[in-house]
Amino acid sequence: MRPEIAYNDLDRVAEISAEESLFVLRLKANEDAAYDELVRTFNAQIFHVAFRMLGDSGDAADVSQEIFLKVFRNINGFKGESSLKTWIFRIAFSEILNRLRWWKRRHRQSTVSLDADHGVNGNGNGTGYHVSDVRPTPEQALESKEQEEAIQKALGKLSGDHRSIIILRDIEGFSYGEIADVLGVSIGTVKSRLARGRADLKKSLIRYLSVQRV
Repeated sequence: MRPEIAYNDLDRVAEISAEESLFVLRLKANEDAAYDELVRTFNAQIFHVAFRMLGDSGDAADVSQEIFLKVFRNINGFKGESSLKTWIFRIAFSEILNRLRWWKRRHRQSTVSLDADHGVNGNGNGTGYHVSDVRPTPEQALESKEQEEAIQKALGKLSGDHRSIIILRDIEGFSYGEIADVLGVSIGTVKSRLARGRADLKKSLIRYLSVQRV
């Protein structure tokens, strides 16, 4: 059985590029501009993933701040065995899954907030499900919001492990290797959880579509 992997102990990804190495050195030197660039680069995607995992924009914003604080505090432990993105998302999912476990222990039911101010695509990098480049008609906007709500509710019914895989692979487009390194599991486990998660998600969405057609 594979042991737990520390943030700085990844082993499946090639060494980082010279450009990224220089950027990491700037971070380790506590350069303000480098920290600003890091936040600009990853903030939207981290928030988007946190929202999809937690189902609440306020909680997603809170955990995003915690993630960046942990990244800043641990940057000196980054040794370059993985890409910076993979390392950051390992920290992100550690924090997000801890939050989910905290909820489960207290029997808290997740909520879904899909108001315009909290739209998951407004700050995201694309979900594969929802496109908003062209201004929709009122009917399209309503249908899109209903679809988003159905997707989020269906995701909320998955276990944390299956939800993580679906979000990273099908929504954020991570490779199998990246997902394995982010979550600290084998690629075989990634594929098996992805198949199960997709099947469960499909069942939930089919039930929703069946109701919509009635």
